[in-house]
Amino acid sequence: RECVIIEDAILMGTPNHVSLRSWEACRRVVAGRLINCYSRKDLILSLMFQLKRFQGILRPVCGTSPVSISGVENYDITDLVSAHTDYCLVTGEILKRVKHGQPQRASVNTAEVDAMVTSINVTTTNNGKDALGFASLSDEIHSQRRPKHGK
Repeated sequence: RECVIIEDAILMGTPNHVSLRSWEACRRVVAGRLINCYSRKDLILSLMFQLKRFQGILRPVCGTSPVSISGVENYDITDLVSAHTDYCLVTGEILKRVKHGQPQRASVNTAEVDAMVTSINVTTTNNGKDALGFASLSDEIHSQRRPKHGK
């Protein structure tokens, strides 16, 4: 049984091969953002996995390349990280770059927003004086259904 138990996950210099099944499993347990930060200059990761590549495993390493899974955000931080040991020095800058802790604006379809927004007429009450009265949405719907007198 799977459940979502993690809000956001930011992986930096991940020392593992790109396994689509593993990333899909991660995506299922992360409710919010799943971020892969990688550096093409991280030679330690590259060298660490060369032995496995010689053994016939030719998959790229997560920490040195993007991951092509829906719902995974990829950030190329090659300009910040030139060696694996740089991660501890630039973690704050990486978190700023991925906008960690800042509200995320979801992509919004303007047609959907327009459909959700309804206008409610403001009417005058109190025998024509300038007092404002508010009509509820149900009042507006009912008034549109009623035939207008004199027309």
